[in-house]
Formats: sequence, structure tokens, C-alpha cells
Amino acid sequence: MTEAQSYLRLALSSNTFTSKEDISTRLTTEDFALDSFQNLLFSIGRFKEYTGRYPDQISVVGYEFKKLRFENLHRAAIRWPENKFSYYGIDPDDSENLREAIEGEVRVCCFLNYPSQGCL
Repeated sequence: MTEAQSYLRLALSSNTFTSKEDISTRLTTEDFALDSFQNLLFSIGRFKEYTGRYPDQISVVGYEFKKLRFENLHRAAIRWPENKFSYYGIDPDDSENLREAIEGEVRVCCFLNYPSQGCL
């Protein structure tokens, strides 16, 4: 089972949606991406495949510390217009793993010359 399928399964089993019959024709997953760039790119392709058109707007929900990567690298790499892209960062509970992930993200941003993230 892919990560996307597991999230869909969790949402369905927790009654997140009010009408399971109604969503079956409106909900799909993208099951081939291996990293965050592919998640963005392949999801656009899946949207086109499923709806017959490209999205007007893209909204991404993810960790706050990944915001610069999505906005400055991934969005720019696929040449998606800045005014049609939104990233909503969430801050999970603080933990040692989160601190390590943030430090890794900072190193990547510095390596890729995005020093506004703050270099270590």
C-alpha cells in the first residue's frame, strides 16, 4: 500500500467524509511518486488524467520547514505560476526527529544557495 493509499484508507475509516458514495467519484490518489518533487509533479499529471484538465490552483499542505523547498525549487522547476501556488505549513509536536529533519533541510537549502533559511 502506498503512502497516499494509506492516508485515503485512514480518512475513509475515520468517517472524515460525510458521504462515501459521493466521494468515490471525486477522490483519487497518486501512487508512483518517490519524493516531494515527484509528489507535486505526478499529482498534477494525475489531476489532468482524472479530470481532463490541469488544476487552476495548487495548494500543498506539509511541514513548515519544507515550505522554501516547495516554493523556491519544486514550483519553480515545473514553472508553475507563483500566484497560483500556495503552501500551508504545519508545525508538528517538537521532537528530536523533527529537529534533525529541520537541520537537514537547512543544510540542503544552504547547499542549494537559499541562505534565507539560515545556514548551520
